[in-house]
Amino acid sequence: MKKNLITVVILALCLVNLVFNILLVFTFMPSAQKTNKLIDDIAKILELELENQVESSFDVANLDMFQLEQGNPVNLAPDGSGKMAVLQYGLTINMDKTAPDYEKLAANIPLSTSLIYDAARNVFGKYTYAQVIDNAMQGKIKEELLESLRQTFGTANGIYSISFYNWVAQQQ
Repeated sequence: MKKNLITVVILALCLVNLVFNILLVFTFMPSAQKTNKLIDDIAKILELELENQVESSFDVANLDMFQLEQGNPVNLAPDGSGKMAVLQYGLTINMDKTAPDYEKLAANIPLSTSLIYDAARNVFGKYTYAQVIDNAMQGKIKEELLESLRQTFGTANGIYSISFYNWVAQQQ
C-alpha cells in the first residue's frame, strides 16, 4: 500500500509540474514573441539583417601596393585665422590582385602619378588645418580620396584601399 501511495504522490507532483510548465510557456511566449518582433524591427531599421550578413574574408596576400613618394606640400583651406596651413603626406595605393581590372590598373597607376597627386590636392585643399589633424576627419578624407581615385581610374573594387604615411600638417 505504501508503494502505491508514493506512486500516486509522484504522479500528482508530475502532473502539477506539467501544469506549471504549461502555465510558464503560455505566460512567457507572448512577451518573447513581442521581444523578437522588436528586435527584428530594430534590425530592419539599422539594416542589420543577420541572415544576409556577408563575411569579409579578404586575404592580404592579394594586395599589390603602389607607393607614391612624399608629395609636394598642399595648401589647406583657410580657417579664418589668417595663418597659412600646409599638408605634406605620403600615399600608398593598395590594389586587389583578384579584381578583374587589376592588370589595367597595375599598368596605369605608375604612369599616372600626376593624376593621383592632382586628385589628392583637390581633396586635401577642401579641408582646414584643424580638420586634417583630427583623426576622425582623416578617415573621412581617406574615404573621399579613395572614391576620387576609383572614379579617376574607372574601377569599383580594383583599388582596395589607400593609406597615408608621413602625414605632417603645419600652420605658418
